[in-house]
Amino acid sequence: MVSDKVRRLVRLVLLLITAALGSGCAPASYCALPPPLEPSSTPESSSTPKQGPPKQWQVSDDLRVTELRPGVWLHTSWRVLSSGQRFLSNGLLVREGERLVLVDTAWGVELTEQLLDWVDDTLALEVDRAVVTHFHDDRMGGSPVLAERGIPFMGLELTRELAKDDGVPLPSPLVGLALDKAVTFGSLEVFYPGPGHSRDNLAVWVPEAKLLFGGCAVRPGNASTAGNTADADVEAWPEAIRRLIARYGDAEIVVPSHGPPGTVELLVHTLEVLEGVDAADR
Repeated sequence: MVSDKVRRLVRLVLLLITAALGSGCAPASYCALPPPLEPSSTPESSSTPKQGPPKQWQVSDDLRVTELRPGVWLHTSWRVLSSGQRFLSNGLLVREGERLVLVDTAWGVELTEQLLDWVDDTLALEVDRAVVTHFHDDRMGGSPVLAERGIPFMGLELTRELAKDDGVPLPSPLVGLALDKAVTFGSLEVFYPGPGHSRDNLAVWVPEAKLLFGGCAVRPGNASTAGNTADADVEAWPEAIRRLIARYGDAEIVVPSHGPPGTVELLVHTLEVLEGVDAADR
């Protein structure tokens, strides 16, 4: 019997070849297929990159920082939802020389203050600017702290429109960012794959680390549903994931907003989850 692991690998290769043909690239010269993935028994563990023990800092009960690659840190904050569930939210810190770029704030003002204070005390580097990947408060709920500290932050023009009634500082627009387009943001690339979890969800590529921050558009490896779809475009979401696969199929690490980092297989897993949601709706 063919395992789920093998089926996912075959499907990923087919998706990458299809994307290459559609973009006019010959399959033989496609921008790099992902390396073979180690076998595993569960979706969550099969989506976790094989690495040595990460270096971690437990900043507070609700904030942790983990070094993913040299010069790239994952910040993880927690909030208790109205259901009583304690829920995590991820973002990044990326080093550029003697400065840092922040990808999404921590979850709220207090935790963002804790994160920036930790940066000052532990990394002794300045957060030079930030990008927010959509308008929800787990992405830009700490924007008042950025504004107070004079840290410029950017986002999609649509993010400004969607957040304008939320009573928080708004990001400056990323000029030139449009559907299926990317813009350079220092050493990073910010890409708009199209509507998904929200109409404005962005992805951030860290080329030197071969790391893709997929944000809330990418589901965790143990997810079996699309999660919060209150502001989602469920019909357009699968195509957004296909664009991510086409552009970043060589990613070695993929970071979702609400689960542990994984491999590019998380993108295929997300597509399978979304297609299951779509089938259930028909």
